[in-house]
Amino acid sequence: MFTELEKICVLPDVTIRQAVRMLNDGHQRIVLIVDDEFHLLGVVADSDVRRFILKGLSFDQPVREIMVREPVIAHLDMSDMVVLNLMQSTKCYEIPVLDGKQKIVGLKTLDMLVAESQPTTVVIMAGGLGSRLMPLTENLPKPLVMIGDKPILFVLLDQLLAAGFTNIYLTINYKADMIRDAIASVPAYAQLVRFVEETERLGTAGALSLLPETPATPFFVINADLLTKMDFKAMLNFHKMEANHITMAVREEKYQIPLGVVRLLGGRVLGVDEKPVYTYFVNAGVYVVEPTLLQLIPVMRSYDMPELINAAIDNNKQVGSFPVHEYWLDVGGHSDLKRAQSDAKSLFHT
Repeated sequence: MFTELEKICVLPDVTIRQAVRMLNDGHQRIVLIVDDEFHLLGVVADSDVRRFILKGLSFDQPVREIMVREPVIAHLDMSDMVVLNLMQSTKCYEIPVLDGKQKIVGLKTLDMLVAESQPTTVVIMAGGLGSRLMPLTENLPKPLVMIGDKPILFVLLDQLLAAGFTNIYLTINYKADMIRDAIASVPAYAQLVRFVEETERLGTAGALSLLPETPATPFFVINADLLTKMDFKAMLNFHKMEANHITMAVREEKYQIPLGVVRLLGGRVLGVDEKPVYTYFVNAGVYVVEPTLLQLIPVMRSYDMPELINAAIDNNKQVGSFPVHEYWLDVGGHSDLKRAQSDAKSLFHT
């Protein structure tokens, strides 16, 4: 009975790092904190972990420090409709099911209970030159650069299809015919992927003005050169829970200054920090966008996603961040490509 549940159950003293690993490996968006007899003590949802990352706290703390101690729960006698109403009223989309002794006996998720009434649109930006990968991209568009035994674009498409996303657009420009031919050669892609071709390069947001129809629901914009294990459905749910107009995936990066950094006040030395490490959140190249924001994008003018985000902020729209704790790599240059090819076999089975 607990075979699948055990994959997402942890004791309260395990580290947050271990809990996140189970979160990723268990293919759910929640970890259940239990005692030795599977009594529920608390939960840590995917969204809780991502908010924790933004606070910059240590992943070596015990998971009990961040668990929700009075989570939303369901009981065995609740019908699916009652549980669905509970999800809608609480904005909790993964709810543990308990028996009369408060022991874990199941897990209800939104994916189990509801089929999407409107398919989520995904726009993959695949029109760039790939300048940093020259001369490799002189005769090959960057999305078709091989990672393992398949193009990086195909790795991304496989992830999206496996997650249930079937309404996919590719924006294309550089060597567009090669990308069209590659998609046409794979029936599973050819049936689902549509193209938006730029007659001139319009940037990472400008091509959105060329969509043949406005998406009915929040939609994804994704860079085609990403290699990642991030949970796209979790990001979509997070966007809805936070009521954002745009949600940007962000990645924590640490940089160490190889020299002593001197703190000054005028000409006076206040101290010296030897090889300090600074932490930043960087743009991870994945966005969830509300359809109304398309009105901010100029027609037929080069326009990038950072410009759209700044325009949204200027118009008092809510812009949120979604920290990525899963594997993520921007395959921008040759060193990144080398690492991607090394990682692909174990992580993506290519």
